[in-house]
Amino acid sequence: MKMKQGLSMLALPLLVMTMAACGGGKEAQETQGDGKGQKAEEAKQPAKPPEPVTLTITNHKSVGFTEKDFQTYFVEPVKKKYPHITLEYIKPGDGSQLEDLILANKTPDLIFASNGYFALLKQLDIMQDLNEYVKKYKVDLSMYDQPILERIRQAGDKGELYSIPFSLNYGVMLYNKDIFDKVGIPYPKDLMSFEEILPVAKKINRVENGMQYIGFEPQHADTIAGQLGIPAIGSNDQPNFNSPEYKRVFEFLKQVYEIPGQIGPNGKHNWGRNGFLKDQNVAMFLEWTNDVAAPLEEAMKAGFTSWDISALPNFQDKLGNGRTVDSHMTFISKTSKYKDEAFQVLLESVSRETQMNVSANARISSIPDKAIQNNYAKNFESYKGKKVQNIFLTKQTPSQKSSIYGSKASSIVRDEQKNMALGLKDMNTALSDAQEKALKNVQEEKAK
Repeated sequence: MKMKQGLSMLALPLLVMTMAACGGGKEAQETQGDGKGQKAEEAKQPAKPPEPVTLTITNHKSVGFTEKDFQTYFVEPVKKKYPHITLEYIKPGDGSQLEDLILANKTPDLIFASNGYFALLKQLDIMQDLNEYVKKYKVDLSMYDQPILERIRQAGDKGELYSIPFSLNYGVMLYNKDIFDKVGIPYPKDLMSFEEILPVAKKINRVENGMQYIGFEPQHADTIAGQLGIPAIGSNDQPNFNSPEYKRVFEFLKQVYEIPGQIGPNGKHNWGRNGFLKDQNVAMFLEWTNDVAAPLEEAMKAGFTSWDISALPNFQDKLGNGRTVDSHMTFISKTSKYKDEAFQVLLESVSRETQMNVSANARISSIPDKAIQNNYAKNFESYKGKKVQNIFLTKQTPSQKSSIYGSKASSIVRDEQKNMALGLKDMNTALSDAQEKALKNVQEEKAK
């Protein structure tokens, strides 16, 4: 018995020592010097709110970005998730264009632009590579349109990713149902070739009650050539107007212009959007989806509703190839002091929730998801009952790296297209002159 008592008394201090060593007591937890008690206490404290941050954003060269878009796709979603981030919009205008802001050391944190300005933005050395932020925030890039991401990566030299696409811009063919009813021929198929369109256009061109009806308005040679994968001017700064592709486009346009009545009074050869929406004398009209959505809504208010949608046509062997890759996106400036916050803003604009809203407002989402596509133009009364899904029967044609001289080259070839249409030059001369003028412009610009 005494032996047992002795063992018990010996075990007691050992037990106390063991509990102390293991931090088993509450008092021990609070008084230990390893910081665990302090950390537990700190965990009870509310997290310190992030410091308020103000970011500026502008759009470059008016890519269909409005102040309403700024509120809907940027301010509102960001406010929900990041209330400490305030966004300020710098509206482009006299003295507030991107170049003006850079010269004044007021470069915005975020720049909204299209892929057509990659070359210029790269020349300005303003785009921040986002690869490290994609990794840091664990962004799943597989959910976005892969050809567009590939085009964005082409802008870099070492695999840089300068943005995540916000929206896409497809080509589409619209047709006036009343004109087809008047002539007594079937409406266009959901997807037609240029070869199929020509005979239909010839049946429609006529004058009735003083109105010249036009079967088909092709718009611009350079946009059609883009469907063949050929830019006006390549990344090597060499014009492509002597290529077989441009010759093919001009041959087709020549056939269109030779249809009786196609050339109107005073040399009118391009009947434009007004010909379709306002004058309503154009039966089939090619346009960009982003450019025509709002005008169609206005036309509906004015009473024009008898129209529908066909997919963008192409030559028979290229059917299904749409216009060249055209996407709108947000770039983060290298000079921004708040790149993490800017990236968070960018991510909110391309989130699935925001993209559903983008699609509903007649912008093609950068997420090729069927549910999002089915939501296209749901907020537009003018699109109700239309064959909206025909838009998605074509896919954008991959484009080459852009040249900073491409815009001027497109302007030059459009002038020569007009010269051919009006019979001032034959097709070969028009293309040859376009090649010579575009090359001269490149040389002059480089010499400055």
